[in-house]
Amino acid sequence: MRTIVYEALIFDIDGTLYQTEKVALPAFHSLFEELKRQGIFRGESPTEEKIVACFGMTIPELWETLLPDATMEERDRANEQLAQAELDLMKRGRGQLYPGVQATLRQLHEQGVKLYTASNGEQRYVETVVETTGIAPYFTKLFSAGEYKTKKKEELVERVLDHAGTRSIVMVGDRRSDITAGKANNLLTVGCDFGFAGQNELGDADLIIEQFVDLFPALQKLAQQKVK
Repeated sequence: MRTIVYEALIFDIDGTLYQTEKVALPAFHSLFEELKRQGIFRGESPTEEKIVACFGMTIPELWETLLPDATMEERDRANEQLAQAELDLMKRGRGQLYPGVQATLRQLHEQGVKLYTASNGEQRYVETVVETTGIAPYFTKLFSAGEYKTKKKEELVERVLDHAGTRSIVMVGDRRSDITAGKANNLLTVGCDFGFAGQNELGDADLIIEQFVDLFPALQKLAQQKVK
């Protein structure tokens, strides 16, 4: 078995562990049809491309982008409707992990590596993802912006570090915000180029992987570079 020298790993959820679009896109489509019926939203619904571009944003940023003319109360109601639709789809088995995620997390856990999440989503969303996909037992603690009311991911990652009590940690994610959060906290970073990153979005990552099963060799390579 390949041995990992790092004490802990921090994972983004959407586009890193979880194929978010399988639940988010149908939930968003349903939501905007309902918002049109309520008269809250007029015109063409956001394209799938625009919705996907919002993955990884904080909740306020997401609704500022998709419902710029809505009141805060309307945005809150829309967020609740969306959350309920996503949770329902996940509980019905519509969500999926990326290939290799479950086996890799299991191996890391068996080696004693502490695993954490750092998601800009709500806590109930993160909890439902890990519970419905069977990976909950592998995580030491789940961190989310919804739970800790953080405005930037670097703040959330700082919370993880305080809990972990070590700096022997690597940040793993698919968006620029994940890499920025890792760098802001002086962590090595692995960019996942199979998620929702745009062109050149992961350029500052220490290493980039194109499939999740490449995480083990990437971590070993980072360790070797650190020794030199």
